[in-house]
This record gives sequence, C-alpha cells and structure tokens, in this order.
Amino acid sequence: MTLEPCRLQALADELGDSTPVLRFLSTYLSMLPDRIRSISSGLCTHDVNASMDAILSLKIASGMVGALETEGQCRAMEMMIREDHFDSAVQAFTALQNSTDRCFAAGPQLLGKARESLCSTPRTSF
Repeated sequence: MTLEPCRLQALADELGDSTPVLRFLSTYLSMLPDRIRSISSGLCTHDVNASMDAILSLKIASGMVGALETEGQCRAMEMMIREDHFDSAVQAFTALQNSTDRCFAAGPQLLGKARESLCSTPRTSF
C-alpha cells in the first residue's frame, strides 16, 4: 500500500505546516477499521443511506491522504449504489476491505515515509 505523496504535500503547503497533515494521516489510519465496520454494517443491513455516508467519508479522507486505491474503490462502490447495483457494491466490499487492511497494517511505515517526505521537502518562496 502506498500513498500519493503529492496529495499530502499539497495539504501541507496549503496549511503552511506539515504537523496537522501528519496528525490527519495518523487519524485516518487509526480510523480505518471503524470506517470499514460502518460500511460493512450498512451493506449487511442493506441500508443505502448508511452505506453511502460511510463510503463517501472514506472516499474523501482517502483522497486527501493520497490513498488512491482505496479512494478508487470507494468511488466505484458509490457509483454501484447510485446506479441501483447494491449487490455489486456488496461484492466489491471484499476488495475494499483488503485494501484498507493493507493500509492499516502498513500504517507505521506510511507515517514514517510521510514524515520523512514532508519534513525534507525544501520550501521555496516566490
């Protein structure tokens, strides 16, 4: 599992500080199991609204940290639900869960790489 570093760097540049970005990444990683449980619960109970809320939340956060694989899977599941293919979204859940499990397991390494990348990037002023 990798993160697209330019997404984190863009956030750090926008905020003018890498500290909140690293904190956001840490929170993102720690919340992955709960987010997956929320998606699973919504899918298992066939609750379209709960499923969409949980999927959209994960999609947006994943995009912000640069977890492009997870973001893409959420985007695909979102479209399946919007197009009334709920059973397809249920079937796609396993791939999403595998992706987030890999990301969660790699959390310490991902945080270390992000810290190294954000803290070593030279700042230029115009």
